[in-house]
Amino acid sequence: AGQHDGVPGCCAGGAFSGDKGMGMAEPQADEMIIATTSDRVACNGGGGALGHPQVWLTLGTDGRVTCPYCSRQYVRRTDEDDD
Repeated sequence: AGQHDGVPGCCAGGAFSGDKGMGMAEPQADEMIIATTSDRVACNGGGGALGHPQVWLTLGTDGRVTCPYCSRQYVRRTDEDDD
């Protein structure tokens, strides 16, 4: 066992081991899609204790990019999104 036994999401038995039984609600799919007008976005997973290191991502030619840490999807906003 790890040096932080009993701490959810830390070392053994946490988020990195594939354990999903930590009692936290899974985010809904629509919460994981973020519209942007920029070609580059910064993602920190929401910051705080549940976040991840900040990474800069560049939207692809399809106008989308997915964060490799938290799977948030960033989508280029179109003029039609203003309606």
